[in-house]
Amino acid sequence: MVLIMNNKNYESVRAFLVTSLLVCTCAVAQAQSDLAIQLTSSASPASLEKTLSGVESLAQVDVIGFAQYSLLVQELEADFGPFDARLSEPLLSASDMLAERGDYHEAISAAERALHIVRINQGLYSEPQIAIVERLIECNVAVEDWGAVDDNFHYLEFLYNRLFEQGGLQWDYGIAQVADWHVIAINHNLGDDRNEHLREANRLFRLRLVYAEQDDSVDQHVIDVLRHNVKYTAYHLQRQEEEIKTERVFSRFGPRHHDDRADNLAFVD
Repeated sequence: MVLIMNNKNYESVRAFLVTSLLVCTCAVAQAQSDLAIQLTSSASPASLEKTLSGVESLAQVDVIGFAQYSLLVQELEADFGPFDARLSEPLLSASDMLAERGDYHEAISAAERALHIVRINQGLYSEPQIAIVERLIECNVAVEDWGAVDDNFHYLEFLYNRLFEQGGLQWDYGIAQVADWHVIAINHNLGDDRNEHLREANRLFRLRLVYAEQDDSVDQHVIDVLRHNVKYTAYHLQRQEEEIKTERVFSRFGPRHHDDRADNLAFVD
């Protein structure tokens, strides 16, 4: 199966996230032959190479700068309490510095605290949360915590659904990021439930297709890509369901019939 992800209108964050996921996953799993997914990007090869170079050759963190941010966090906590809105920026800066020196778990902890503070001060659904969740995704990819990556992409989808009008450009941008994650998870067999990624990818492709077909400004190629992906995710979902039904049927024969069946199959061969 070839799933084509159209990136014509989506660059910047989406290109970085997809690239980061590909770099980190290529060493831990190989693409499945029946679900080989072609990932494309609107960014030029030179641009992607520059991004990868920046990810792979991490600069030495400014230790003095990190200490200053830590001190600022402590002072703000002492003066205004642990949930003051002014804490979010230094926490995020500290998180970035920790990630740069490879302390991803500490970076995640700082970013999660910043997210909590933003939710307290700006409400459960606020646009600044998106950038923080994307930071968390990058760190969780680095430590190969695919369950956390999946959770954060689900939350990202939740935010885009709450914050933007369905079918709009910003909404489609966010939903496309989430769909990309499920495609990559299928391609590299990440997580515990490949079928769930198939179902989610199919659902998101169908949802985007509904709005794309209603919008005269959407390029026909984008619609064709979405139709292609809807068709093939649906096909493989049906295949998976049929395989599960077949396994259940054979399991009813029980072990006493297993040897005879195996002998008959060998004889026919």
